[in-house]
Amino acid sequence: MTVDVQALNEFVLIGSAVTLLAILAVRLSSRAGLPSLLIYLLMGVALGEAGLGIPFEDAELTQALGFAALAVILAEGGLTTNWRQMRSSIRLGASLATLGIVVSVTLVAVAGHYLLGLPWQLAVLLGAVCSPTDAAAVFSVLRVVPLPKRLTGALEAESGLNDAPTVVLVVLVSTGAVSDHHPGVVVAMVVGQLLGGVAVGLAAGFGGAWLMRRAALPTAGLYPLAVLSLTFLSYGAAAAAQASGFAAVYVAALVLGNSELPHRGATR
Repeated sequence: MTVDVQALNEFVLIGSAVTLLAILAVRLSSRAGLPSLLIYLLMGVALGEAGLGIPFEDAELTQALGFAALAVILAEGGLTTNWRQMRSSIRLGASLATLGIVVSVTLVAVAGHYLLGLPWQLAVLLGAVCSPTDAAAVFSVLRVVPLPKRLTGALEAESGLNDAPTVVLVVLVSTGAVSDHHPGVVVAMVVGQLLGGVAVGLAAGFGGAWLMRRAALPTAGLYPLAVLSLTFLSYGAAAAAQASGFAAVYVAALVLGNSELPHRGATR
């Protein structure tokens, strides 16, 4: 695919207009108490083939953009999560993000297989896709709803951690690895990727915090960019090591967001 100046001009025009509408949608959603994701979906319908007629059928680009967006969402969620409030609920949140996902996937898969007649691979894939909560919706809604701190912390932890095992499971199911290996091997693969991602995230988070405290950057605006780059570095490093990039980016952001960094308020 080639991009000429005319195509670039059209992209800048449409892209900037859509971005401004998306920014204004945040104000509308915050006043209504609804996740802005719902408004974004309506904007997509209005811009797509059912509305203005912009065609888009590139599944691989959709997956890549979705992964990038999810990494940004998890980074923002980790950076703005208060560890002191979440610490007492981390066990419950981690249990919901792992054992809860297993129970949810199992129930949906069994129902899909026996009630809808789906093959097991498709039924498990359907269960994996439907199981995780939406991180963007949880982070945006829970922080304005007056709920007990323990409950909020558990739900935030679950929402930040559940994408990692779900994505690993979806990849294993869609590539046929689940049917090619013993269930115990599949579980070991999922656990190994999660632990590897957590380890990379901890290393990037604590190492990045140490580096930021000793780096004398010339302007305050460079610190947020550096912190965001560190979270994406953890994602890329974990992915290169065949570990969970989503677990890495959330853990790294959680560590960085709760560390004593220069210009911490501006970064958050």
